[in-house]
Amino acid sequence: MNVMLDYFKGTKKILQFIMEDWMLLLILTAIFAIYFYYTSTFDYFEKRNIKFMKPTIFVGNMGRRLNSKQSFHAFQLEIYNYFKGRPFGGFFEGRKPVLYVLDADLIKAITIRDFDCFVDRNTTDSRQPNYLRRSLLILRGTEWKGVRSILTPAFSSARLKNMLPLLQLCSSQLVDYLKQYDGKDIDMKDTLGHYTLETIGACAFGIKCDALTNENAHFVKVAEKFNDMSTMKRIFILSLLILTPQLLKYLNISFLNQDSMKELVTMLKTVKAERRSTGVKKNDFLQLLIDAAETEKKDSETNKTRPYLDDDTLDAQSLLFLLAGYETSSTVLSFAVHVLATKPELQEKLRAHVEQVTNEQDMSYDLLSKLTYLEGFLLETLRMYPPVSRVDRKCVKQYTLPGTSVNINVDDVVAIPIYGIHMDPEHYPEPHEFRPERFMGDEKNARPSHLFLAFGAGPRNCIGLRFAMFSAKLAMVSLLKNFKFTTCPKTREPIEFNKRAVLLKAEGGLWVRLDSL
Repeated sequence: MNVMLDYFKGTKKILQFIMEDWMLLLILTAIFAIYFYYTSTFDYFEKRNIKFMKPTIFVGNMGRRLNSKQSFHAFQLEIYNYFKGRPFGGFFEGRKPVLYVLDADLIKAITIRDFDCFVDRNTTDSRQPNYLRRSLLILRGTEWKGVRSILTPAFSSARLKNMLPLLQLCSSQLVDYLKQYDGKDIDMKDTLGHYTLETIGACAFGIKCDALTNENAHFVKVAEKFNDMSTMKRIFILSLLILTPQLLKYLNISFLNQDSMKELVTMLKTVKAERRSTGVKKNDFLQLLIDAAETEKKDSETNKTRPYLDDDTLDAQSLLFLLAGYETSSTVLSFAVHVLATKPELQEKLRAHVEQVTNEQDMSYDLLSKLTYLEGFLLETLRMYPPVSRVDRKCVKQYTLPGTSVNINVDDVVAIPIYGIHMDPEHYPEPHEFRPERFMGDEKNARPSHLFLAFGAGPRNCIGLRFAMFSAKLAMVSLLKNFKFTTCPKTREPIEFNKRAVLLKAEGGLWVRLDSL
């Protein structure tokens, strides 16, 4: 009887405690639930006996990046060196596990041999406008394959040859533009950004941007702002990506400046509408898209197949070409000029090579292809200064890493640290030394092609790589024949990478002194 009384007294005390301190219990329960949720995946790699970086609640291994302690490129190099000597390692983006792959054979398997298991990029669903969500960069599966096959002919040798007169005109405008800075110091990133805008405007959309004749041209001002975003908004988006990525599918959020995007799309739509109304055809990227969209529309009406190129998808590809080409091409050219200024003996050697091969001949596609040392120079620039420091893929089919017992499940993410691979002395001896010969002759042939990842690797590599190299070579020929570049008080060597940007950006710009020859 006494036992029963004690039991009821104890129960009464517990109930009384709950009634009086329910708020405290609720808070403790919430804290436990949050802690459990944000740490529940932290044993993912341990269970699989994979070495991993020890995560911190909420941020995982992203702490140094979120507080801008180091650049994204330096961060990728640090991760690579942490796992070096192992074929792969575990990393946490918040609570999401990401498998970093370092082994050359595994990189080849994921990007090339077993590509059908890793077709998709690791993109986040959100309620962005269709002209952002429907781009080749984000499309998945069969939709990506369909759009990619339609766009590929735009970058054939024949089309590039037809674009040569336009590119030559842009290069001449670049020379004229730079002459105003003769004997002066100049930030090449902004200047060469104007050149890439002009080339893309002319070759992709058949429009004159006035980027090299009027620095205040409206198109230039709008395009230059595409990446502008306040620090607070950037932190907010990063916090959502790390803490609650599920919410993004309900929000219209993008790392791009949405006002700039809207205006650029409006401009592109105007050009597209004018083409359709007048029936005027041009030999450019936009015309290929318009023609392909018309073909797809007719096929869908007769065969009831789903068209891949509706207007939203067409606009998305146009915008992607503009933005991706503008940022990456201006990056490689400006870093290349920085190398010329800081390595005068290399500049003279490269100039002599260009003069010898061209020998005052009219420029042609075939002549550009003979500039092997110039190509090696640009590829070495991309090795040391790749615009993107990491590429990732999402698994779409159950997969076992070759030679291991490690299973990768559908929707798991694998990442390849481009900058780490490019700076590995086992792949590129003395990686901090600038040597164009790495990409020439026997040395180039002896190294697996998938260990150079500036343009990615496999079927989902950069579709515009040939156009990028073609226009960059032509620009470099014009620069080397007309100007000499030297260091100036604002030149920073070694280059310090910006700690806030995701794409490669030099802190303080890329300043050189320019003198006419």
